[in-house]
Amino acid sequence: MSNKFKVIAGVLLLALALVIYMESSTKEDINWYPSYTKTDKIPYGTYVLHDLLENNWQKDKFKEVRIPPYEFMSDSTDARGTYLFVNDYILFSEDESLKLLSWVSEGNTLFIAARGIGETILDTLSLETDLYYDYDNFERKPLVNLVNPSLRRAAPYYHDVETTAGFFEEVDTTNTVALGEFGLMVNKDTITVAEPRINFVKQDFGKGEIIIHLMPETFTNYFILRGDNYTYTKNALSYLDQDDVLYWDNHYKNGKTIYTSPLYIFFQNRYLKWAYYILLIGAFLWVVFEGRRKQRAIPIIKPLPNQTLTFTKTIAGMYLDKKDHKSIVSHQISHFLEFIRSNYALDTNVISEGFINKLASKSGNTLEQTKLLINYMVGLRAKQIISQEELLELNKRIEAFKNQK
Repeated sequence: MSNKFKVIAGVLLLALALVIYMESSTKEDINWYPSYTKTDKIPYGTYVLHDLLENNWQKDKFKEVRIPPYEFMSDSTDARGTYLFVNDYILFSEDESLKLLSWVSEGNTLFIAARGIGETILDTLSLETDLYYDYDNFERKPLVNLVNPSLRRAAPYYHDVETTAGFFEEVDTTNTVALGEFGLMVNKDTITVAEPRINFVKQDFGKGEIIIHLMPETFTNYFILRGDNYTYTKNALSYLDQDDVLYWDNHYKNGKTIYTSPLYIFFQNRYLKWAYYILLIGAFLWVVFEGRRKQRAIPIIKPLPNQTLTFTKTIAGMYLDKKDHKSIVSHQISHFLEFIRSNYALDTNVISEGFINKLASKSGNTLEQTKLLINYMVGLRAKQIISQEELLELNKRIEAFKNQK
């Protein structure tokens, strides 16, 4: 190993070690991605909610569903209880919505915590939703509270992260029960809801009921663990019957895990990820330096030249030197007849009037030109001595015949 290689390798390894140290010592940024998955401990994951429900619900009545609702209900016709959905947006298809509505009408409960859901369910319940914007207040940090006096807190619950809040427009209280409301914090000194808007409702449907909450952030890790906000989430879920089977949806999740590569284990851990990168970089360096030093030069082997033309010229020269014009004419005629067989699919064993007519038609030459050429060839074949002028004339006529379009 040369000194130059040692210096280059040492510099690269030192630089790599410096990058790894800086990367490993850098504090990771907070991941605010709204995944809503049960395994995520990030602010907008539902690890805490799932853990609380799983531990406080009757164990044999807490079930998880990983397939679409339509498929689950088609396969589990005897499923009874509460179906819980928590995600940023849950866009049910029309068939799926009708399947859920039919299931609820049989005496079950549907709980949806999402900023937006499919239109079919909202239209069936005669509900309209919208996103709230206060153009005089750009912070958009919501305050939430429950309507029921026994569950309502004097000071509303505060979510200190800006979010887009949804609300229900013109709720018909004869059919729909308002369960919760929200507003935006006006200033940091006064935490009050000046103009409350309904974002949490319940409506009977058939023998069952549908509960919809338009602020899914209130069911996330960050909200539940901030102060005593957990009491809001607990009271919001108190509308569920704990004697029922609770079906936790894992399908409609922004961050549901879909592994497409076995390398996901390495990429989930920052240290394994960097170990993998180091392995790739080391392999690249080995190929660049070691591979180049040991690889032998590959000799260039020139292909054998095509000597057909040279051979033909040599043979033709021999005939010309001997002035054997008869043999050359014989070869020219034979090659021309082969040309006719290959290109026009004509039998050249018998030269007749019909043959000449077909050849003239297929070649594009006139009948007179074709007859002159064939007669000239037949005449030369019959002669014993052929002059150089006659040889050249034959070649000229054959080339003219072939070039006719």
